[in-house]
Amino acid sequence: MLKAYKYRIYPTKEQVTLIEKHFGSTRFLYNYFLEYRQKAYAKGNQKVGYMVTQAELTKLKKQKEYEWLNECGSQSLQMALRDLDSAYSRFFKKQGGYPKFKSKKHTSQTFTAPQNIKVVNNRVYLPKFTKDGIKAKLHREIPQDAVLKQATVSRQNNQYFVSILIDDNNAIPKPIRAKNAVGLDMGLTDLIITSDGVKYPNNKYFVKSQQKLKKLQRRHSKKQKGSNNRQKAKLRVQKLHTKVSNQRKDTLHKISNEITNQYDIICLESLNVKGMVKNKRLSKSISDVAWSEFMRQLEYKATWKGKTVLKIDQWFPSSQICSNCGASSGKKELHIRKWECPECHAKHDRDINASINIKNYGLGQIDQRNTIVENTVGTIGI
Repeated sequence: MLKAYKYRIYPTKEQVTLIEKHFGSTRFLYNYFLEYRQKAYAKGNQKVGYMVTQAELTKLKKQKEYEWLNECGSQSLQMALRDLDSAYSRFFKKQGGYPKFKSKKHTSQTFTAPQNIKVVNNRVYLPKFTKDGIKAKLHREIPQDAVLKQATVSRQNNQYFVSILIDDNNAIPKPIRAKNAVGLDMGLTDLIITSDGVKYPNNKYFVKSQQKLKKLQRRHSKKQKGSNNRQKAKLRVQKLHTKVSNQRKDTLHKISNEITNQYDIICLESLNVKGMVKNKRLSKSISDVAWSEFMRQLEYKATWKGKTVLKIDQWFPSSQICSNCGASSGKKELHIRKWECPECHAKHDRDINASINIKNYGLGQIDQRNTIVENTVGTIGI
């Protein structure tokens, strides 16, 4: 099973220079061969793939104008071409957009070393960095029998990290025999609401940092363009954005880990987040809760633990149906948080009722599995 371990690294000045050369070289090759493939396609040549670009790279490195490419690891340069080829593959499979040119002004820069990786005595050894290695803070131990597949070095706001992809030689566990299930409703007032009545609060990290961000951005805009002070002010803005992002991810990791530990079947809605963000009034709040990131974490953690994640139809009217009798009471405004069923007169919390309906609907989709279904009232006939 493949897993990634990400560590903070502390390179020396000489190592920083070499790392930045790798960033620049891989970025240059990605852009160079993106343009190369575009021109080839315009001439009617649609068979330009990785092998063709690799042969052109060999010729490019022999030219005096591009001798500086030899200062970097050859396989890291080839990985840039593989990344470009993968981007094209995803585009043609309609799994992503058309590849874009990379900018050196972007706060995040990366390069990948696909082999010859060692992690010894709190140091990471990569091709071209084999003399002393790069100092790292190994807060998690890599399993001794694991195979190191590749390492990706990245820079985020003047901080350097390495993400090591390993194969732990363990097969992906088969789905376990389910003993319990939960429905999850995602909201803005509360971040996650479970069918058991547990509510995880929405901490609104970005909203809380808005005033400080406003001051830092104003200071940045007043600095002279191209000056060192402007660059320092820009770095302060970036650090605050990074802090907010780290706070959000930490919370989502804790919640997703807790839910995947407690429940065997997890039912949730398949939300169209990209479409929802187009709402001008709610776009900032929706982006702040990061529903897509939460669903991503939930899925891979459930796979690791043999649990099952079921995504129900996004158009299922979970807020309109009484979880007690199954009667539909119609669409409700967002400000209505509690309501009473006109048929059975049961009183409901809007979000908890919705999460119960999501659980019932999800279990109705797998009624042939050997699972415990406590209450499926309201699922038949919807």
